[in-house]
Amino acid sequence: MRALPVTFAVLLVLSSVAAAAGTAAISPPGPSTPATTDAPAVGEGTDQLAPSRELVTNHTAQNATLGVLGIPPGTVERSSLETRTVDLGPSLAFESNATAARMETLRRVERIESTSDADRRQQLLLEEMSDIEQRTVDLRARQRTAIAAYGAGDISARTFLVELAMIDIRASALEERRDRIEDIALAMSDFSISQRSADLERELDTFTGPVRGQAVDVLSGEEDSARFFVQSAPDSVVLGVIDDGTYVREAYRGTLRQRGSETITTPAALNITAESYPNLYALRNRQNGTDVVGSGDSYLVRIQHERGELSAFVDSGSESVFKEFQRRPLDTMETEKAGTSVKDGLRLTAYRSYSGGPVLVQLNDSETGEPVDARITVGPSGGRSTSVGRTGADGRLWTLAPGQSYQITAIDDISVVLLSVESSPPPLVHDRQPNQTNVTPVEQ
Repeated sequence: MRALPVTFAVLLVLSSVAAAAGTAAISPPGPSTPATTDAPAVGEGTDQLAPSRELVTNHTAQNATLGVLGIPPGTVERSSLETRTVDLGPSLAFESNATAARMETLRRVERIESTSDADRRQQLLLEEMSDIEQRTVDLRARQRTAIAAYGAGDISARTFLVELAMIDIRASALEERRDRIEDIALAMSDFSISQRSADLERELDTFTGPVRGQAVDVLSGEEDSARFFVQSAPDSVVLGVIDDGTYVREAYRGTLRQRGSETITTPAALNITAESYPNLYALRNRQNGTDVVGSGDSYLVRIQHERGELSAFVDSGSESVFKEFQRRPLDTMETEKAGTSVKDGLRLTAYRSYSGGPVLVQLNDSETGEPVDARITVGPSGGRSTSVGRTGADGRLWTLAPGQSYQITAIDDISVVLLSVESSPPPLVHDRQPNQTNVTPVEQ
């Protein structure tokens, strides 16, 4: 994927910001002071950013919750936590599909490059673009069918995860082919498929993602076993995983994807993202922290910020973010104390983020306060629990929370302590309700 950075003029109207805030003026950035602004950057010569639901600065965003794209609680059809390890069946299928796709791409590219007639070459290039477009339509239908089958309980979470991983592989193969085809077209004079190619690139992005990629690696044996969060609603899916100390989340809301004749500008796409994620945007890196790619139909807005990374896909028709990828180091997650339970000389405490997000388990000796290394299980209250790991020498374990209220159990030889945790809704970006949960320090 070729990302083209977009530079924006920063418009800081400090007088109007100070009046709106009713507070002291903003200090200018210095060597030890992070750059602070109350208005995100907007494109030169464009309308100003739409008013935020509340004034957000780098300072006020420091301990605030960062929003996520997700499924409104009332529309969730099904949620699961699925632990996956290497699986020979899917692994062989993944490799076979990837190999076949590479061979087909090479064959198609060679066919075009071996054609000396310019008109014939243009015709073949257009045919290839049409073929990729049709296959993209087929992938969209395949994904919608898989989401519906999982939501209805017709397939297991494992089968659903494998299907999404397979869609990821096929979309990635089509993206590689699209890239090769565009390279050939760029070398030709008086001929361009750039707009069609750009639209296809953005569309293919919606079938791939870091969590799906992690599932491919785990099922293929390239990565260790992992625990995946899976949630669905009509034409919508949320996936999550903890990978090497980082919480990785991807969400897709097909109901917010409204393809049509409406188009927006590049600065407008940035503004929509900034309005959707005001706290996150306020924490963006001031040097090369924002990148926008796309045109017309949809845009990909990437933001590097103090607590991680965001990739937001903006639909021109709905003027909304309809898909996101987020990467958050676990030590940057906003958590709140969900409760403590003491029994058999053990003190078990949980610090939750939100349903489907990370929860930190802390286990200590109730008398000495020393950390305890013990096995931890998680499951529905009164239901079957699953082992999720051990707390280790520091008595701490990060794991994923289920989509509903759950029970954490710590087992140390003959000592057992249980803690019930109520589910907490995610801070949805389209919720339009402020959510300012502060970070809770972890007890030692």
